[in-house]
Amino acid sequence: MKSPNSRLVTAGVVDADGVVGLCAFELDAGCLSFAGGRDVVDYMGPIAAAGREKDVAAALGEWMCDSLSWNRAHLAGLAGDAAAANAMVDEILRRDPCAIAATYDQAPRIEKAPEGYLRGLNSKRRADVLRKRNRLIEAVGRLELVESTPETTLDLLERLLSWKARASVATSEFVVAYGDFLRNMLTELAAADSGYVVELRASDRPLASAIMLRHRDTAYIYNMSYDTTLTVESSLAPGVVLVSLLVERSLDSGLRFDFLKGAQDYKLRLGGVPVDLTAITVER
Repeated sequence: MKSPNSRLVTAGVVDADGVVGLCAFELDAGCLSFAGGRDVVDYMGPIAAAGREKDVAAALGEWMCDSLSWNRAHLAGLAGDAAAANAMVDEILRRDPCAIAATYDQAPRIEKAPEGYLRGLNSKRRADVLRKRNRLIEAVGRLELVESTPETTLDLLERLLSWKARASVATSEFVVAYGDFLRNMLTELAAADSGYVVELRASDRPLASAIMLRHRDTAYIYNMSYDTTLTVESSLAPGVVLVSLLVERSLDSGLRFDFLKGAQDYKLRLGGVPVDLTAITVER
């Protein structure tokens, strides 16, 4: 919850067959939003059984407008390729043509790589990835990915946070503001085998690490950091190397890879295809 005074409001859509849709909202001082908050959650909005997206959106739209008291709704985190999200946007615009739907960010993804990850990149991007990998290997030795267990997750997370705290003023402030959130989140997700930390190491020396989330057929990179002494002293790119290896490993395992919010250039160079994130605003 973004405010200590806000209220969590959940809604389930049911029919004779049971639950066909769910959504969680936050109501704060007359403003309605999806629960989660854009500062920590990229995808928000309803979920619906396949083929029932329009029915769920219609039921949620009616409930929002007729049963909840609010003055302004700002509903963000609606992914442009999600049927339930698109149905929700369409339903709100149908009910209120003055509502404003706008793209505010993008989330790059790679859906699949049937011929292998590197072969899916164009020749220039593939050469750049291989060059960065080879330069790092020449400098530090053989590379390996080490995935945390529920018992080691917090130890690896602390190293990631310490790197991030030293990287810049902005990232240091991030660690202060969200460090405990990350610790609590990963403790719970690690126990459910849905969240973990992956370190890139050479001869047991940690070089970079990433917080990874996993749900169904998708691997998500939530946050990452690296030992900045490598980039300052040798102009190496341990972060890019780590991410490229994580992408390759995920795609080779049959998972799609989601870079999450922010269409930064490195994500696109690594093959990410942007998906729009939409927010819809309603005043009444």
